[in-house]
Amino acid sequence: MLNPFKRFACSYVLCFALTLLFVSCQSSTPSGQSKQKSNANEQSQASSKSAESPDVQVYVDDAMLKKPYAIIGGTVQNVGAQKLENLTAEIELKRRADDSTEMKEIKVEPKDLGPGEQGRYSLKILSDEWSSSKIVRLRSNSRDGDIAFKTLPGARRPPERLPDRVTHIVPEPRPKTRGKGEDFINTPDHPIPVP
Repeated sequence: MLNPFKRFACSYVLCFALTLLFVSCQSSTPSGQSKQKSNANEQSQASSKSAESPDVQVYVDDAMLKKPYAIIGGTVQNVGAQKLENLTAEIELKRRADDSTEMKEIKVEPKDLGPGEQGRYSLKILSDEWSSSKIVRLRSNSRDGDIAFKTLPGARRPPERLPDRVTHIVPEPRPKTRGKGEDFINTPDHPIPVP
């Protein structure tokens, strides 16, 4: 029969050995899983590189108000190495009444942009019907799929001018001058008894 102290020591050593075996099994991964992880890391790095270097920069201008319309527009600059042909921008508009959205497609002028060139897009909408807009997609006939772009702030809307205040001075009419003796009813020249 084992001494209780020796029994405790044996169980402690056995637990320590099983823990080491379990930890070493968990840290090693099969070769298939490590290949999948390395492929996933490579894909995420490639997608982050493409997200860091978009082909187009879009400078979105503030909506310019010309009552009752708002003009939405901006500048599109090709920062990639390829020519973009027949370039169009797709804009999402949000209604004021019910927050529903509608998509509008706008042509960029000029429609073909070489590397480093710029074009403009513009859309005229009723300002009372729409609350906001944002550019969601760029397309070109020279490429399959959407073009990667980055939005930046464009031209700011000039501050609205209040109408000039004009101060009108209305002259106060002068009291009519009365002839001599008409200022008072009771004068020494014309005494009237007072009851």
